[in-house]
Amino acid sequence: MDNNESSMREIEIRKLEHIFLCSYCDVEYDKTTLLENVELIHRGTCGVNFNDIETEIKLFGKRLSAPIIVSGMTGGHSKAKEINKNIAKAVEELGLGMGVGSQRAAIVNKDLTDTYSIVRDYTSNLVIGNLGAVNFIVDNWDEETIDKAVEMIDADAMAIHFNPLQEIIQPEGDLNFKNLLKIKDAIINYKKKYKNIPFIAKQVGEGFSRKDALILKDIGFDAIDVQGSGGTSWAKVEIYRVKDVNKKNLLKKFSNWGIPTAISIFEVKSVYNGIVIGSGGIRSGLDIAKCIAVGCDCCSVALPILKASLKGWEEVVKVLEEYIKELKIAMFLVGSENIEELKKVPYVVKGTLREWIKNCK
Repeated sequence: MDNNESSMREIEIRKLEHIFLCSYCDVEYDKTTLLENVELIHRGTCGVNFNDIETEIKLFGKRLSAPIIVSGMTGGHSKAKEINKNIAKAVEELGLGMGVGSQRAAIVNKDLTDTYSIVRDYTSNLVIGNLGAVNFIVDNWDEETIDKAVEMIDADAMAIHFNPLQEIIQPEGDLNFKNLLKIKDAIINYKKKYKNIPFIAKQVGEGFSRKDALILKDIGFDAIDVQGSGGTSWAKVEIYRVKDVNKKNLLKKFSNWGIPTAISIFEVKSVYNGIVIGSGGIRSGLDIAKCIAVGCDCCSVALPILKASLKGWEEVVKVLEEYIKELKIAMFLVGSENIEELKKVPYVVKGTLREWIKNCK
């Protein structure tokens, strides 16, 4: 086996390891999203007929029955193919959106393309592609690479994920995030040469800060998916894969590193007026309602859906239906008949979240 074949095989094995670790091991943050520090104001005279509540939104040119996207999680292994199939069937059934995991595996090995492209066999709804920011720097990816990823899944939008914490812990991680303007050039050139689709800056569990949002705005991103801490810790995932005990003990100190989701939303919204997606530890429809109320346009969900997808697409539907029911109940209790009204409801910020917003410079 030559070096190229060995590298491709390593990527495929890593994808399987990620699925296993996220599904069966403790990979969640010990700290919370701080969404519990957001209190929506109850309306005792809500003035709403529950049966009239509409959760529909339009996002990236597609209609969604609720402001929910299944976050891009996987691809690049035969097991991932079944997971993406189950998620695609579920979002088609419910009229929601989905992303795929990092498409790097299929960029370097075309034999893995169907582990991603299978989604289009089962849904015509919103599908978001996924490429790594660091690869535009270390592998010189450009607009042609973006086009390969878009065509692979007929993507309606493209996410570029930023994951410095995961890369520093990952045994085979890439550590050069210096020349981010390469991404700006790639996006501009892609939109000129190919399609004018939206581009999303996506974190993977550590959140974005205010300064990050300004940089991402300058690069030209149409949306920011905050993916703050409080849900899956990719540091924990990768620490499981580290074999050296001394290195493992060192890296464990960073397993809870990151900006909690609620804080990241406020940080980003303070300087960015594009589309904001609330994500990172979203575990209920009430979480979604809070994210929308404080300024998000929609939310994305990952780990609970991954676990459900291993049991079948019907199980994914059950989890997502529960989220939608909880969202509607929250909307009823604050007197909102639709998502635009939910964006305007009053809320109180308390505790650690309030102190962070007050003191962060």
